[in-house]
Amino acid sequence: AALVLWVGGVCLGTCALAQTKPAAAAASVLASTNLAPVRFLVVAAQESILSASVAGRIAKVPVGLGDSVRAGQVVASFDCAEMQARRGAARAEHEAARVQYEAKQKLQGLQSAAEVEVELAAANVNKAQSQVHIFDAQVAQCAIVAPFAGKVARVHVKVGQGVNPGAPVVELVGSGPLKARMNVPSQWLAWLKAGDKLDGKVDETGGTVALRVTRIAARVDAVSQTVEIETELASTTGQVLPGMSGQVRAPSAL
Repeated sequence: AALVLWVGGVCLGTCALAQTKPAAAAASVLASTNLAPVRFLVVAAQESILSASVAGRIAKVPVGLGDSVRAGQVVASFDCAEMQARRGAARAEHEAARVQYEAKQKLQGLQSAAEVEVELAAANVNKAQSQVHIFDAQVAQCAIVAPFAGKVARVHVKVGQGVNPGAPVVELVGSGPLKARMNVPSQWLAWLKAGDKLDGKVDETGGTVALRVTRIAARVDAVSQTVEIETELASTTGQVLPGMSGQVRAPSAL
């Protein structure tokens, strides 16, 4: 065996073997990293948990699990009889304030009312109108509408159930194209770019998917030495739903 002696960073003796082994080991580690499968998660392009904006009791839930909904469709509504009654009272007060203001204007024309009285009457009209707007906004919150077209992923409430503000009501997933997100080794950045395709396999169905890279994060995680990427599903075999997962490999490992 050749004698290898290192003194002050200088090799004394036969050092070719000692110099090649670390490089070979590093290359082996890098190759194994690139060959290792990477997990991905399928997500919807749009998804949202619709929550209650006001406290109340659920009056209607016209949708069920898996139903398709269109943008703007009501997916749940509250019993807002009391709120609507308050809005009616506010509208009546606004009408009374308006009539009083018009009467003050006529009296001012006959020099029977001071200018300050007319200004106060006008202020009362504006105040009453603001109250009407407030109740209009509150009544509008009694109906929960779908912000985009999609399907119902989960219904959290039942008719007659009381809920507090912020409580989840219905979960929706968009009907648009699906995406897949994953954290890949930072070494992939040497060749990976937007537009590249990755072949993957879905765990739940065993079907294959072709993933086209659309976005690459601007920072590498210093701890895991990975970078997050986002892809779109260019083609699939079998059904693919949000929440499914699978794995991909670097093209050189396929």
